[in-house]
Amino acid sequence: MKDIGAGLKKIFQKDKGVFLMMLLLFGMGLLLVLHTLFHFKAGGTTMYIGYSDIGGFTGGDFLSLWSSGGYRTGGWSEMAIFPILGVVLGILHNLFAVQAYNRRGKGFAIIVILLSILVAAGAFILLMRLLGEI
Repeated sequence: MKDIGAGLKKIFQKDKGVFLMMLLLFGMGLLLVLHTLFHFKAGGTTMYIGYSDIGGFTGGDFLSLWSSGGYRTGGWSEMAIFPILGVVLGILHNLFAVQAYNRRGKGFAIIVILLSILVAAGAFILLMRLLGEI
């Protein structure tokens, strides 16, 4: 734990750009948690939980691959992955970025943070698609 605290202090003092990217990642994770919690309809029996172009493909005829995707229904509790993902991205990935900064340097930490930001953006797009907002 001391390494993480010292690494975060070092990032704050030396590399403000990396620190700002970490704050952006934390903000995106927090926004993902809040957005999901405010848009949950926990009282509903079913809701759309998945969308994929090939999500329903179970084997067989290759042509059925093209018509197998789309929305599928399930319980609202299956949407709990989005707030969990927000916490993981906002906190754990930032801790991982601090460790990457300590061990591999600034460049590797930036790559870790950028990939995490891309995952968060993808989660937002998927969540908005499932909620029917886009």
